[in-house]
Amino acid sequence: MFEKLENRVLLHYEITTISDLHIGGHSTIEPAEVDNPVIKNSEGSPIIPGSSLKGVLRTEAERLLRGLGVNEVCDIFDRAKIGGCNECPVCKLFGGKDLAASIRFKDCITSQKKTFIRDGVAIDRQKRKAKKSGKFDFEVVPKGTLFSGKLTIENTRLEEKKYAKLGAILSLFDFFNSCSGSLGHATSRGFGEVELQVKKFSVISAEDYLKGNYKGDIYSKGEAKYETMNKSAVSDWAGYVDAYKSGKYEKQ
Repeated sequence: MFEKLENRVLLHYEITTISDLHIGGHSTIEPAEVDNPVIKNSEGSPIIPGSSLKGVLRTEAERLLRGLGVNEVCDIFDRAKIGGCNECPVCKLFGGKDLAASIRFKDCITSQKKTFIRDGVAIDRQKRKAKKSGKFDFEVVPKGTLFSGKLTIENTRLEEKKYAKLGAILSLFDFFNSCSGSLGHATSRGFGEVELQVKKFSVISAEDYLKGNYKGDIYSKGEAKYETMNKSAVSDWAGYVDAYKSGKYEKQ
């Protein structure tokens, strides 16, 4: 899949927190002042790890494709295919057991360092009351915080559909937003609701490299050029999925 570079997409996006967000971790330069701190970079700014967003979008893609009748999609509970099957559409996007991911997410960073502490109480489900010594606190990133992120897509083609992988990501972003998508801890209690917004993307081909055009062809959100490419890419992804369902592409 990666022996030849046909093109590469660099996509810039933003994540806005619609509710308080907690993605925990021990990667912090500060002393542990709370039970569950948020994960931060070396400068003390909260981050959303690329792996967190990738995991959520991969799970959504798996569920969506099964709902569309693509039964060959990997099942994480199938021990024979732990880590991926390497062949289904999801593995071709996000990677499989022996297949590198085509879509690579970088960590999302915010310039705002403000966080605050929320209290929590562990509940004994049998007694239906708070557990003894069950009080804890956790750090959250407040509603309205803006994170900036990047992802790259290697070789956007799937079979004859030239921009299918790009269309998969653009349509997943839209689906995530339409369903009030969430990230991180305690999403069932209202935490972690976020919105993903593409700002721009560039498509860089091997020919661009030869000509010294390292920025490639740039598509900025709101421009007619962007909307045309968006529509074409999403159509390519839909066409690929339909053809895969029908058995047009040989499944090894």
